[in-house]
Amino acid sequence: MPVTPSRRTLLILAAYVAAAACWTRFATDVAPGWIAAGLEGRAPRPIEAAARWFAGERQTAGALDQWRASGPAVAGALLIHAALLLAIRRWSRGGGRAVTIASVVLIVASLAFLIATAVNGDVQDYHLYLDIWREVLAGHDPWYLVAGGPTATFSLHAYGPLYNLLALPTLWNPLGPKLLFAAAYWAFVSWLALAAPRQGLPSWWAPALAIWFAGPFAWVEIADFGHFDVLVALSCVAAIETRAQGRWTAAALWTASGTLLKYFPAVLAPFSALDRGKVRWRWLAATAGLSVAGLVLAWAIWGPSVFRPFRLAAGRESAGMSIFRFLSGSHSPIGRDTLVFSPDEMSGPILLLGLYMAWRWCRRSGLEPAAAGVTAIVATLALYKVGFPQYYMVAYLLVPYWFARESATLSRRGWVVVAYLAAFAWISLYDFRMARDVPPSILIDEWAGLVTFPLMTALAVAIAAVGRKEPSPDVSPSSSSPGPRQG
Repeated sequence: MPVTPSRRTLLILAAYVAAAACWTRFATDVAPGWIAAGLEGRAPRPIEAAARWFAGERQTAGALDQWRASGPAVAGALLIHAALLLAIRRWSRGGGRAVTIASVVLIVASLAFLIATAVNGDVQDYHLYLDIWREVLAGHDPWYLVAGGPTATFSLHAYGPLYNLLALPTLWNPLGPKLLFAAAYWAFVSWLALAAPRQGLPSWWAPALAIWFAGPFAWVEIADFGHFDVLVALSCVAAIETRAQGRWTAAALWTASGTLLKYFPAVLAPFSALDRGKVRWRWLAATAGLSVAGLVLAWAIWGPSVFRPFRLAAGRESAGMSIFRFLSGSHSPIGRDTLVFSPDEMSGPILLLGLYMAWRWCRRSGLEPAAAGVTAIVATLALYKVGFPQYYMVAYLLVPYWFARESATLSRRGWVVVAYLAAFAWISLYDFRMARDVPPSILIDEWAGLVTFPLMTALAVAIAAVGRKEPSPDVSPSSSSPGPRQG
């Protein structure tokens, strides 16, 4: 029988619905006039300051256009937070003082985060996302070509066909997908801090996680820039979790889905196919077949342009925090012309060689599937030639998930924590400076990859070194030591 909501639940929902309704009325009837008056110098100083902060570099007409999306999106953010609040209340029941502190941090931080996500509007790559989604909804080629860029004529759309489904929330509001990314982030981190199994961890783990995930990295990447890599991260979490549970069919579906969203999760497949030193070739073939079937279906809908992202990935230059950006820069010890091939031309083979060596080590050592998958993701980020900060969102969420899941079985756990915190303290600093348009120093600009590479490599090595090993094929599952309880 369906459970009847409690009176407190109904009161919470009623309060949020009332707040959203009042905000909608204000955003529609009052705020546009205040924004126009503030930008034209006809309003009291506080309203003028708020209007100019919201408008940024936009003129009055542009600011009002942006408000037509941001205003209703704030109401949507309030309703999303109502659902998140109820989930946090459920996950925190009976958890003690530490869980209560974590719950308060999560509730307050997520409310501010969701509202900021709406108010910040469409900036950076999210503005390009909207262009792509308009083409999708119009029935045009989503991978349309534009002039310029790394391959002369290229597609702004560098993602898989499942990315096109994110156009659907824009039918409600242009910022609908951005709110979806924010909601997915806070739902996952709230569950991880409050409800995920974490045997052997101290009580302060929950508030520590809540404070960490309320930090600047997610604010820049989601609330400000609106990058969708959080969905890529969650597809990787689902793929690794289902594989670790021995749910092979679900693992294949999640791996293929992540691949068809942004291709990056494809690196999980050969690592997830490992089973106590052996390779499940049939599972690997099935996962590849599902991915190929998705591409074929997309080809049937949109034509061969679906393959343009592969050309872009092969031809683009190194950038951001990648070690290959440093090796291609003016301070490189080898330079572009010292060797037969440039660092960018060598990046692909080096990435494949590095992944093969990591895969071979995981196979020989019998590393359990969750640790093997996380190692694959971190190693890929360490060796990929395009080091944009949003790509690291996958490891930002994946490593704490794995650590909580396997905490009871890990040896020398402190090394993983230190390596993770060091890597993402640096990445967060880099990202924050970039988002605030701080003039780059030599360290931040030319030398960033030289800092990121050893930090990410150390993290990958730490995960592979302390991860639990699977029992050998001749040991029955019943005789092996039990792993942590599954969530």
